[in-house]
Amino acid sequence: MRRLVLLALTLSFAPGTASAQDEIVEPGTADCSTPRRALSTWLTNLQDDTMHPRQATRCFDWGAVRIVEEAQQETVATKLKHVLDARGLYVTMDDIPDEEDPADTSQVEPFPNNLPGFYLTRKGSNWVISADTIRHTTTWYDETFAFDIEDYLQDAPPWVLERVMGVAWWQILGLILLILVSLLLRYAVSWIVQTQGARGLAKVVKNLDPDLLKRAARPIGTTAMVILLMYALPTLRLGVDFNRVLMFGLRVAAAVSGVLILYRLVDVGSDIFGKRAESTDTKLDDQLVPLVRKSLKVVTVVLGVVFVLQNMEVEIGSLIAGVSLGGLAFTLAARDTVANLFGSVSIFADQPFQVGDWVKMQGVEGVVEEVGMRSTRVRTFYKSLVSIPNSKVADGVIDNYGMRSLRRTFLTLGVQYDTTPEQIEAFCEGTRAILENDSLVWKDSFYVCFSGFGDSALEIMLYFFFDTKSWDEELRHRHLIYLEILRLAKDLGVEFAFPTRTLHLATRAQETAAPSSPEPSAEELAAAVLAFGPKGSRSRPGGPTITHGFWPKGIAPGASQGTDPDADQGDSRE
Repeated sequence: MRRLVLLALTLSFAPGTASAQDEIVEPGTADCSTPRRALSTWLTNLQDDTMHPRQATRCFDWGAVRIVEEAQQETVATKLKHVLDARGLYVTMDDIPDEEDPADTSQVEPFPNNLPGFYLTRKGSNWVISADTIRHTTTWYDETFAFDIEDYLQDAPPWVLERVMGVAWWQILGLILLILVSLLLRYAVSWIVQTQGARGLAKVVKNLDPDLLKRAARPIGTTAMVILLMYALPTLRLGVDFNRVLMFGLRVAAAVSGVLILYRLVDVGSDIFGKRAESTDTKLDDQLVPLVRKSLKVVTVVLGVVFVLQNMEVEIGSLIAGVSLGGLAFTLAARDTVANLFGSVSIFADQPFQVGDWVKMQGVEGVVEEVGMRSTRVRTFYKSLVSIPNSKVADGVIDNYGMRSLRRTFLTLGVQYDTTPEQIEAFCEGTRAILENDSLVWKDSFYVCFSGFGDSALEIMLYFFFDTKSWDEELRHRHLIYLEILRLAKDLGVEFAFPTRTLHLATRAQETAAPSSPEPSAEELAAAVLAFGPKGSRSRPGGPTITHGFWPKGIAPGASQGTDPDADQGDSRE
């Protein structure tokens, strides 16, 4: 901004500033034969060093608006010149026809985009500034100038009107004062937005990052400063060169500030929704917030660049046409990237898994760490990181272990063939009592049954579920249940079988009677079963406490954190 002001001051000090590039008509003369000469007649005769206001009014359509007084005509012509100077509008004479009868042209518009309604038209053998332009002059003048400074300069001291390098002292002092006031306004608006915004947003979300509000408040303050400068600068009546440069810079600054406001608001909004996402049970929205933030920032930057280029008066149509051709080729080359982008949209729409879930997809098993715009990252149980393209994730089969409501345990126990039916029944009942006594076993359905005759053992099936989402708790309680089953078998005199083989010998030693173990009575078996049930004397659902257990940090008994590593659990894991 400082460099822009210095450049504009340098240009404004240059003598002979005008709204036209070249003098086609000699000062003090009038020529309305062509559109170019008519404009030159008006502008050349209203320069500071060549003031001929009477000649400047010759090429206007006064008859159509019924203005006959010369003083009023000179006032209108001068006001129209001030409007062009204040808005920094040059008449590019090379673009204005210099023929008496231009082909396919009934009227000429010097500023079709910046000042619509200003045009020249043919009247008889002359070209004149149209009656519509004359009618709009007063409105344009009032819109351009906040107030008429000339009324106040009439009573000003003479030294204020003195000029230095073509600029009056009152203009220099006014410019300095305007810059100071605009900087003060920028600071005040930024402070108000930051403090009041923090109070308002505190009602919506807590612990909002104050730096985000501070960064968002700065461009808002800059926008307020630019608006003040654009509104008050024409009042100083500086040269057209100054206004041309500074107005161009202010338009660009306003566009850039607007884009920055949207860019910073994306951060503020993302932080608000991020705080809310942290309070939800699902973790996928925690990953969705940064993805949406990145996408919105990209869109804001792209649209912002187009908006800034428009304010720089760059021809956007041809630029977009060239970009479209290049974009088509780029899209064909990056079709896989586009497919992955739509795949990420499908993942967030369907939510087949959440961040932190244990999944198996595309032959990869592990924990979901991140869902990006191109790929989904899975941390395997070997601690490696695998990136899977989102297009394949969206089209493939996903087995989400993390969405299990219950965790199944299924195994077969083998006991020796010499176990009596009463012992087997007691063992099954005792095992069911142990399951009933465990706090994590799902009580609605569990089975302990004599399931078959194996090659070397009598087979007993255990089938039950753990009601937990923590793999650590599942392992801990399975460990405790298995310990209880071992203690139950010891108390019942049940021995587990192992593979055996029978050998036939031609000769053998003399047989002797082997000592027989005493068989427990039915009452003893029943007492043993009840002892392992809830509140039983032999029941230890928390397991034996020999030492503190040497558990790894973070997964001690009772801890619920942790994920499911890839452990070989045989047929006990589903």
